[in-house]
Amino acid sequence: MSDSRASDRIVLVHPPLADPTQPYPSLPTLAGWLAGRGISARVVDLNVQAAHWLWDEGRIDALASRMSARVLELDARPELDFEAQRELAALDAARSAMKAVLAADPSPIDVFRDRERFYDPLAYSWARLRSDALFDALSAVHFPFRYGWNHVVHHTVPWSFDLLETYAQERLSPFDGLYDAFAQQLSAGARLVGISIVFPSQFPEAVALARALRRVRPDLMLLFGGPALHQVAVHMTPPEQRRLLDHVDGLGVFEGERTLETIAGLLDSLASDGPERAAALKSVPNLISRTGEDPQGGVQAGPRWTLDLRESPAPCFDDLDLNAYLAPERTLLYAPTRGCYWGKCSFCYYGLAETATAAYREIAPEVAVAQLEALCQKHDTRHVYLSCDVLSPSYAVRFADALLARDLRITWSSDLKIEKFFTPERCERLKSSGLAAAAFGIESGSDRILGLIRKGTDRETLTRVNRAFAAAGIATEWMTFTDHPTEKVDEALETVFWIDEEKDHISLFIVGRFGLERGSAIAQDPAAYGISQVYFARGDDLRLYAQYTETVPSRSAEDSARIDASVNEISAQFALHPYPWAGANSTHHTLLHLVRFGQGAFKTHFQKAGELGQALPRPPRTALAGLEKRLRYDLNAIRETEASFTRAYLDRSLYSTVKGSGGLVAPLSLADYRDAAADVTSARPSVR
Repeated sequence: MSDSRASDRIVLVHPPLADPTQPYPSLPTLAGWLAGRGISARVVDLNVQAAHWLWDEGRIDALASRMSARVLELDARPELDFEAQRELAALDAARSAMKAVLAADPSPIDVFRDRERFYDPLAYSWARLRSDALFDALSAVHFPFRYGWNHVVHHTVPWSFDLLETYAQERLSPFDGLYDAFAQQLSAGARLVGISIVFPSQFPEAVALARALRRVRPDLMLLFGGPALHQVAVHMTPPEQRRLLDHVDGLGVFEGERTLETIAGLLDSLASDGPERAAALKSVPNLISRTGEDPQGGVQAGPRWTLDLRESPAPCFDDLDLNAYLAPERTLLYAPTRGCYWGKCSFCYYGLAETATAAYREIAPEVAVAQLEALCQKHDTRHVYLSCDVLSPSYAVRFADALLARDLRITWSSDLKIEKFFTPERCERLKSSGLAAAAFGIESGSDRILGLIRKGTDRETLTRVNRAFAAAGIATEWMTFTDHPTEKVDEALETVFWIDEEKDHISLFIVGRFGLERGSAIAQDPAAYGISQVYFARGDDLRLYAQYTETVPSRSAEDSARIDASVNEISAQFALHPYPWAGANSTHHTLLHLVRFGQGAFKTHFQKAGELGQALPRPPRTALAGLEKRLRYDLNAIRETEASFTRAYLDRSLYSTVKGSGGLVAPLSLADYRDAAADVTSARPSVR
């Protein structure tokens, strides 16, 4: 961990868990804004530090020892209640993963940062699998929580306020030691720490980090901000917002530039508590804070402010060690636009808005290119990802023309919306400017569904324009989904079969499943889309997982299985892998492999690894008895009990509703789960 600077008064933190292969742009963007106004702020990426923390040799050994001891302790018990059965099953399933992690030489971090190994399909595949194996082991040891680069979840229930409080209060995070070390190394002059919650996976770790900072430095002013925090907090009732404010002094919603600038000017005069402090914070734009009159429950919101993007300076990556990220070549994320120029898709809720998407704004292409040129020279990189909601077609071409006019030779990628504007000639210009890959929100192969979505295009246009991009040498990555309300099985299969028809013109794809976003147009008018009710689980206090019931169910379980089988058949022709690895849409690793091996990289390159790239080699035996011992309990029987319980429990607790204080809710919550689990028969050893 790098030492803090004595002059740091404002520290902005990107917490675990998220993509560790490249620096996320939000905090460097805020730091750039503050620097342009003479305000110093240090950016800390605790997420990439967490990657190195996890793969520290001593911590790996300690994790293995802890797993071994827990396996032996549980196996020695005369009987196990259901929760202990689930824990032992998780530990047993992860024992081989733990041994593979112990045998990893070189470590995945070394492979991902080494150019030769990174581009070797077998070395890369084993590193990816071993990285995933570490999370399997970490999850088992930290049962009942599961971890990955895009999730921190309880094994059964969503995050409630109480569960978040328990997670932080009882120091259950695997990164607890990292947070303590960070808090202790803050300079004495530090006054404000802003914690950015970009993804839902960062919520529990942000709360745990805030609690660590409170323990070590109770004098600090703490803020939560970021897109995921915004989308949760902006829809909360005041009492719910107050529960989040139990952890921090303020919640930054919408855009944070002016929020931090204003607070920076208040730090020296801000009262420690009381009405004067509340009155000062009420003047801060885009900040939710406590009122002075009702410290137990009152909240207040500062005035709304929206950035004029034409005033935006370049982001500042100076505080970040770009060599620490898990990739052999550096990349920079840069946002020359904000919001969505289209803003009509019915399913979309993205960015810093109450509903749909934020208003579309642009930095002049010539200004953006000049900023990028300085950044690429300063940080010795030629790879850039334009991290935007979506570039307008006109802006994409004008940006390409500005790159060509300045002769700035970079490799770039971004998300684009297919429009007729993208003629073959314009696609050639985009390619000439360095565009290597474009991710398209294709959504559906059914024209009826595209119309319902309000996509503003049709299948014929999507096919033709995508082929123009591919013909120009630009890798295309398709984002599609099934299960849109009222979608029939044949319409879902239209999407899948269309991908198969166009696979020669597609470099990567994903077929997801529709999820109802709280701020989407569908959620605002569900009846118009064939939805009879929208509800949440009782334990889902953050309202991250909307559930819904369709007026007329559109398909059976057999239909869904047929769709899944078709997706799997087509997926087998590509090397598709989960975020953030090569083989996932719009990741740094994917871009690097496409640049090195061409548009067909994920249909040819990783296939060279053969079957060896699909499974870890058998790990050697260890001296840890708990990783080798034949267990006394019948794990197959335990797993059958667990699977049977989970099916029945979720069918009742998540897919049915009861009356709650705010309307219909699903019963799913920690208390409900514990009541149900208590009825499961205890297990006894089958081997004496």
